[in-house]
Amino acid sequence: MEKTHKQRKKGNSVLKSVLFTVLLIYTISLVILLLWGLSTSLKTSDDFYTNKVWLPSGSPTEWGWSNYPYVFQNFFVVSKDVLGRRVSTNIWGLALNTILYAIGGSLVTTTACCLVAYCAAKFKYFFSKVLYTLVLVVMVVPIVGNTPSMLLLLKNTNLYDSWIGTVIMKFNFLGIYFLVFFGIFEGISPEFSEAATIDGANEYQILFRIMLPLVKTTFYTVFLIHFIDYWNDYNMALMYMPTHPTLAFGVYYMANSNESNLSGVEMRMVSCMILALPLVVVFVAFRDRLLGNTMAGGVKE
Repeated sequence: MEKTHKQRKKGNSVLKSVLFTVLLIYTISLVILLLWGLSTSLKTSDDFYTNKVWLPSGSPTEWGWSNYPYVFQNFFVVSKDVLGRRVSTNIWGLALNTILYAIGGSLVTTTACCLVAYCAAKFKYFFSKVLYTLVLVVMVVPIVGNTPSMLLLLKNTNLYDSWIGTVIMKFNFLGIYFLVFFGIFEGISPEFSEAATIDGANEYQILFRIMLPLVKTTFYTVFLIHFIDYWNDYNMALMYMPTHPTLAFGVYYMANSNESNLSGVEMRMVSCMILALPLVVVFVAFRDRLLGNTMAGGVKE
């Protein structure tokens, strides 16, 4: 028995070592790519074609520091509205659209998942089971090909290329985070709501004063994950908001641009660094939220 326990412990140690090695190599590869992008963004066009891998040539004072102000001054996106009129958006407009989309979309999506999951976990009715099953089915069945119908629906309802249409699209509860909230609400002791009901609290007071504070850590974490996802999302602006382009769409636009001064690899890396910098700041500032646990508790057994 003791020998079997030692063999199992040894096997677990080997598995942990292998996983650690794989994750370490993966992390190093990501850091190397990030450093390469930063290094490339500080090169001139001539320097990049003669030195694609290493640090910029010359002393730091000779590096391409002017690339960043040049992109800030000359980077813009030209798009067309539903009437075919050309609309130009500079980098500050792109940043504003990105902030509105990332924060607003994350808040709406996270709130929808949280509230619907609470209702499905709290009220054990037939429709609650239908919601739970619907989430599982949608996660399994591929939805590729629904874009034409979505575009037609938005245009017929005059919601295409509008913030209202975007908010409505993001107000959905489908996805893995519904299951996360559902599992947490299921695990919260019913003694909370029972005690509040005895004290005269109604369902809204129980939800906003008791339940939501218990899952606020999970709410913040899911919000931040959605924020990072939407910050990097260029497809939404490309398909549904052509006159409200974001920074991610701007990077996509720049990658396909024929403008000679912005089409170089070093200029594209500048735009990527501009897009990535806020995410690095968010991760450093909220790493405890992103890496923390999502447990809820409060009842002493």
